[in-house]
Amino acid sequence: MFRALRFQNISTRLILIGLFLVGLATVGRIFFLGNYLRADISEQARSQLLALANHVAHDVDDSLVARREFLQRLASRFPAEHLNDGPRLEAWLQEQQYLSGLFSQGLLVVDAQGRALSRQPDLAAQAGVDLAAQDFFQQALKGEFAVGRPFRGRASQVPVLPMALPWRNGAGQLLGVLVGVSALNSPHFLDALNSAHVGAAGGLLLVSPRDRMLVGASDGGDALKPLPAQGSYPLYDQALQGFRGSGIGSSAAGVEELVAFASVPASGWLVAAHLPTEEAFAPVTHLQRFMMSNSLLLMVLISVLMVTILRYLLRPLRHAADHADRMTLGELPLEPLPVVRDDEVGHMTVAFNRVLSTLIESRRELEHLAHHDRLTGLPNRQLLADQMRAALDRAQRHRRKVVVLYLDLDGFKAINDRLGHEAGDAALCEVTGRLTQVLRRVDTLARVGGDEFVVLLSDLDDNANAAAERVAGKCLQVFNTPVVVADQACVLGVSIGLAVGDGDSSAEGLLNAADQAMYRAKQAGRGRFDWAGSPQLM
Repeated sequence: MFRALRFQNISTRLILIGLFLVGLATVGRIFFLGNYLRADISEQARSQLLALANHVAHDVDDSLVARREFLQRLASRFPAEHLNDGPRLEAWLQEQQYLSGLFSQGLLVVDAQGRALSRQPDLAAQAGVDLAAQDFFQQALKGEFAVGRPFRGRASQVPVLPMALPWRNGAGQLLGVLVGVSALNSPHFLDALNSAHVGAAGGLLLVSPRDRMLVGASDGGDALKPLPAQGSYPLYDQALQGFRGSGIGSSAAGVEELVAFASVPASGWLVAAHLPTEEAFAPVTHLQRFMMSNSLLLMVLISVLMVTILRYLLRPLRHAADHADRMTLGELPLEPLPVVRDDEVGHMTVAFNRVLSTLIESRRELEHLAHHDRLTGLPNRQLLADQMRAALDRAQRHRRKVVVLYLDLDGFKAINDRLGHEAGDAALCEVTGRLTQVLRRVDTLARVGGDEFVVLLSDLDDNANAAAERVAGKCLQVFNTPVVVADQACVLGVSIGLAVGDGDSSAEGLLNAADQAMYRAKQAGRGRFDWAGSPQLM
């Protein structure tokens, strides 16, 4: 009967209702509204990126089409009598280049066998050079306009692009190939690509799927670079296989991005517009922080209001509170308060007595937390120091050895950065369980830092070094199996430093020596252990 009455208490109902409303409002505004806004912003950003990619792709395509049409006009009025007169041919080509301004690096004529009939510094330093193996020549022989593979010009030392068109006589006989070479950074060529901006960290990329090469980028720094290896960026792999549109993917560097792809028909290239989701969703993040601060303020206001109301309603309890104060001052023994009435005051007094019992229990728990790690439950640095001093005292009395193993995880930061701190905490708990299984019950495993652990081996005989190395080997073996967190297998390793001491050693000296040995192990390649320089330390 008393249990039922306890939940009918006005203060209990006020507290539960207030906390429920604040919690519901916070979750509703931050979680659901945040997700809705992210989806909406994602859709808008992807649409804008796709529109930008299509605009740039259209501009690049127009530039290529203009150069193709110029080569077609040039082929239609090419003076065949100049083919056997090198100086006149080169003069005529220079004149056409100057008048059109489309091919900044010049024009070149190649006969049907692939022999250069004129000069072009980046392709043929002199007439007669064999260009039959060049990709643009082979494509042009098939009777179509060809955009070659971009390369760094031998003479100009800038990225250049060759374009070729077959040249035929009136009877349809192939006479040769007209080649135009333009620098990628030449005026009125890739202006839309070079002038576009996508946020602070985004950008545009011009990609040649056939050559698996970056032709250019809006920041001007990625021309002629190869694409990342297949599989390192799945969304780009889909684009190279024909996907056009927008999506969300993780780059080879692990950065989540919004990406849109558009085609450049004249060359088979594609334009990729990308923007990190962190930047795209920054307004949502700011809004969530703003709502969180408002919710905290609301919780404070509700708390103040609840305290004021409860003080007014529970004024009869002041006597009980005074009695409790005297107990805290030591004037009265710490014991349950007497229940004077079977009403609200009596019910609250009983509740206080239960709280008192809980506080006593909490004191014990706090004493435990003061010496143990909250996440893993392992001894912390303070308790480890106490146990090391006790072990060294025993070592001095019984002439035994003590060994400290300082462990530092390899690859843990990548889990935190990629999957978040919750996944990192789960990985630490998994590592703790594995290490505990390979140690003796008398050994001490402590967590002394974010991803740093210490193993204390005490009461060892003269074979302390061998025993410690066996333990170190077991610790290394537990990392042979990847740690599965957030449904992903993560590879972790460990670097271990060992230091041995006796009753004359100090706890701080042993830890420092093992720590330095651990850094030597990490510098030597990780996934190994190393001994401190001297077995007798401080």
